[in-house]
Amino acid sequence: MKRNLFLLSLLFAFNVLCAQVGINTTVPTTTLDIVGLSPATKVEGILIPRFTGDEIFSMPISGTTTNESNLVYATSAATNQTGVGVNLTGKGFYYWDGAKWVSMVNLTTISNSYSAFVKPMNIMLNDGHNYLPGVNAIIAPGGGALIRFDATYSTALGDIIVKSDPLNFIMWDYTNKLIKVPQQLLGYTITVNLSLKYKQVTSNSESSRFVAFTGNAVVNLSDGTYTGGTKIKDIMFTTTKTSTSDAGYVRDELILSPILVTQEIIDYGIALYLGSGSNQPLYFYEPILVIDYGVVNTTLP
Repeated sequence: MKRNLFLLSLLFAFNVLCAQVGINTTVPTTTLDIVGLSPATKVEGILIPRFTGDEIFSMPISGTTTNESNLVYATSAATNQTGVGVNLTGKGFYYWDGAKWVSMVNLTTISNSYSAFVKPMNIMLNDGHNYLPGVNAIIAPGGGALIRFDATYSTALGDIIVKSDPLNFIMWDYTNKLIKVPQQLLGYTITVNLSLKYKQVTSNSESSRFVAFTGNAVVNLSDGTYTGGTKIKDIMFTTTKTSTSDAGYVRDELILSPILVTQEIIDYGIALYLGSGSNQPLYFYEPILVIDYGVVNTTLP
């Protein structure tokens, strides 16, 4: 009989050790399952142990991982904010990471910190002197041929350059006539907008062609074919009538979007080409290039 009682006692102890505990529930789904009463007729929740910052600093907690994840609430900052208390700077929840107390910041703090490092990044380049009506033109050839877009943007010559560039990155490569993309944008999408002025006639029914290449692409300008590299976008745009301040001229907005940034784009940049959708060339003036990079986390390498 005693033997049977001993075995029953062992079985009961085993079940207790392996049990899951439920509060306000008879079917706990984890080690400790607390279900709040709804509607609440009394205060519901969990009270984490509360201490002053100095009490937390002086707590004889192990310097190893034995107490890692231990959670407390500080009612005030610690006087000594060095060593294990380097983060004990105010009220809030703190956990032990094995070497020091770490703050569990609230979502507002996280959002504010994120906003501090994530900035809009874009550039507008307005070539207002090289390609003026009656002076010079960017001639987009017809019959499938292309011309490399190579407007020269220079503040010294009266062009307008507006940049929002938290990374201080050269987005337009003046020497190689390329859009350059920083490593931080790998996997992001960008938008390229090229605004061109052209002469308005009775019927603007022509189409302009906007092509973007990357990598080691070699473009045959006479027929628009290419070898190597990657063609990112090849889009035809019907000319539209957008009013300008110059009588007899309108603007066309050529937009490439979205462009997914690959490592090839980061390594080689993006080259832009123009063409005509017919056998006749198109004459464009005063190019405005806008590159919208969206947002960039400036803390990335």
